Amino acid sequence: MTAPRWQPGDHITGRSIWYGRVFTAWAFVVIEDRGDVIAACTPPGTVWKRPTDLDGNDIRLPHGEWRLRDDVWYGRGMVRVFIEGAAHSVLVFLGEGDVRRWYVNIETPFHRTAIGLDTSDQHLDIVFPPDLGEAQWKDEHELEEAVAYGSMTRGEADATRAEAERAIAWIRRGDHPAIDDRWRTWEPTPELGIPVLAPDWETLPPRIS
Repeated sequence: MTAPRWQPGDHITGRSIWYGRVFTAWAFVVIEDRGDVIAACTPPGTVWKRPTDLDGNDIRLPHGEWRLRDDVWYGRGMVRVFIEGAAHSVLVFLGEGDVRRWYVNIETPFHRTAIGLDTSDQHLDIVFPPDLGEAQWKDEHELEEAVAYGSMTRGEADATRAEAERAIAWIRRGDHPAIDDRWRTWEPTPELGIPVLAPDWETLPPRIS
């Protein structure tokens, strides 16, 4: 079954899944859904779910037991752009007069669910300044920790690095769908509201595309 496209203003839930459980959950307002490209916003004040260990300490890797706690998105908001078939998304951190940074999150390609979309974070990130100058590799140590722990194979880690290189090359080529000058001055309006997680966000629904 193929999912219908979401409409601007729809509220959806995005999740990172590990070991059949939700590891992180975000609430989004859809800005546009072109089928192969989805742009969604997290306005300031949005509550999302962050993973912690059983003692309440924030964690970034799904190693050992975890629970989820509420966190609130501050600042001027964030736009996240998902591209069909791409093993990364781009988080556009909004600023005043320009974006604060472009953040390439390496992850498995998204799939749609009844409540939004799911992916699995692959730990590695690439950060670009507003002017798209020098790319900064981030969290390479987490990738190695995942291999040492056994939650990723060496082959998967190498594929993750290769995807990061592809994303950088795509952005340098100038036709990456997430790198759009409109985000430099775009800001969420009050009419979008503050999205909330779907009531059944902890349940893993079947894929619908």
